[in-house]
Amino acid sequence: MSTTKQDETNDHSALVFFPSDETREALLDWSKHDDEAEHFCVSDDEESPDSQHVDLLLNPERFTGYRGPEAWKIWNSIYEENCFKPLTVKRPLAPDSFRSSSGPEGQCVEKRAFYRLISGLHASINTHLSARYLLDDSWFQRRWGHNVTEFRQRFDSELTAGEGPKRLRNLYFLYLIELRALAKALPFFQRPSFRLYTGRAEEDQRHKELLLQVLQMARSFPLHFDETSLFAGDEKEAAKLKEDVRLAFLNISRIMDCVGCFKCRLWGKLQTQGLGTALKILFSERQIEALPASGGRRPSFQLSRREIVSLLNAFGRISTSVRELKNFRSLLAEER
Repeated sequence: MSTTKQDETNDHSALVFFPSDETREALLDWSKHDDEAEHFCVSDDEESPDSQHVDLLLNPERFTGYRGPEAWKIWNSIYEENCFKPLTVKRPLAPDSFRSSSGPEGQCVEKRAFYRLISGLHASINTHLSARYLLDDSWFQRRWGHNVTEFRQRFDSELTAGEGPKRLRNLYFLYLIELRALAKALPFFQRPSFRLYTGRAEEDQRHKELLLQVLQMARSFPLHFDETSLFAGDEKEAAKLKEDVRLAFLNISRIMDCVGCFKCRLWGKLQTQGLGTALKILFSERQIEALPASGGRRPSFQLSRREIVSLLNAFGRISTSVRELKNFRSLLAEER
């Protein structure tokens, strides 16, 4: 695949591709050492001639102008098809849609948790877009920054009939879930046989040490969520619920493929897969505890390179959302 230049038009959804020779060699090396297991997200075929590798650092998540009926259709489909709700949910983040919105009341704890996670993901993405909004798009410069009006339209209690604060609580719930998953995954990454395969062998060990430091910090965080309360009932029913959740995430990732904005699709799929990977970890505690310390037999629990990348980047995104909420609180206080 030849290197392509960044689209020189004003399409803010365009992606920047980076397939240098060094990068392609690293990707081939990664694929040789990729661990595969059951997935919570549809994975694109990396061997396909249509497959393109994207540098996330060159393509930050921010406002692209992708909004309106097409964007609402995507989220509508996600809520309608996957949130186990007894009633219809229409445009759950639209200020005028609260009357047709339904929460997860009257459902089992697992289905309520699933709804809250999807709502939290949606709120997190909208926080990113409000924090990196295109404020000035003149011939001379593009200026990105915080759009307080946009943030208030999505989360202000008065403008959302009381729904905004619930969405923000769901955002924090998502943060705790992914933080808990990172802590639970520590034994997997601590194995001597685990390597990151960054493409630079001399840096692999250093990067692993830094990753373990982050995971140790996650483990030291006080326990604010107990995943053992999920799927704790009848064994057969619990197994069915787990499979329902996995299939729902697969469907959500397929819906994300329909997003017309390339950059929105990239970050939407990445964060969806990151959340799915977090749930996969939380559902696999016994398998993780039984991991062999060294190589030999193939472990029952595995994470692919793609799952690891999506998990860490998804947690980076939700962490950024938590930080941006603090920034918006300060900006709103200045307006008073």
